[in-house]
Amino acid sequence: MDKCKILTADLFEDERGTTRSFYPDEDIVEYNLMITKKGDARGYHYHPHFVEYMIIVDGECLFKEYSDSIHETVLTEGDSIRIPSGTAHTFIALTDFKFVSMLTKRWHDSDPPIVKVDEYGKPI
Repeated sequence: MDKCKILTADLFEDERGTTRSFYPDEDIVEYNLMITKKGDARGYHYHPHFVEYMIIVDGECLFKEYSDSIHETVLTEGDSIRIPSGTAHTFIALTDFKFVSMLTKRWHDSDPPIVKVDEYGKPI
């Protein structure tokens, strides 16, 4: 990754299971549960007004960041990532997958909340 950052969790485990704790650098003011079917994509955009954090809660996806080149990484259950404002990105579902998207500014308070990009990350 160039601009995006994979986050490392503090891990707590006991006989009941596991807790992963993440500590964002900014205040979160909105969060959304996103469900995407295998083979579908979300993204091909960037957010000009807010930072987006996401955590995969089920399944896996191919995450693409568009900067000077295209950076790709597979994210699976429990992975979390920070996407800076202005960073074009896409998620492609490798399986049915669910993630929580957390924003540092409310979607409806942003004008525009997204700017669409092509498959190379260039604004459309």
